[in-house]
Amino acid sequence: MQGYVIRGRGGRTNYVGITNNPSRRAAEHRRSGKRGRLQVVTGGMSRGKARRWEAAKLARFRRNNRGRNPTYNKTRSGVWKW
Repeated sequence: MQGYVIRGRGGRTNYVGITNNPSRRAAEHRRSGKRGRLQVVTGGMSRGKARRWEAAKLARFRRNNRGRNPTYNKTRSGVWKW
């Protein structure tokens, strides 16, 4: 698994996520209207470690942005509930 961010204008973080296929995920984001450049920032992690990385990255973002998530992230934990 790899951790990634979608960065918008001025390098602003618009989304934080994990994937095992960055090319496919970038195409999915484009189709859904998420704008910005997908940048892989970590790699070679287990699924559990990747989920913990994502949750920590989102928590850090919220601490620095008045409790708000990045523009396109909708969940508090970063983990989608199936």
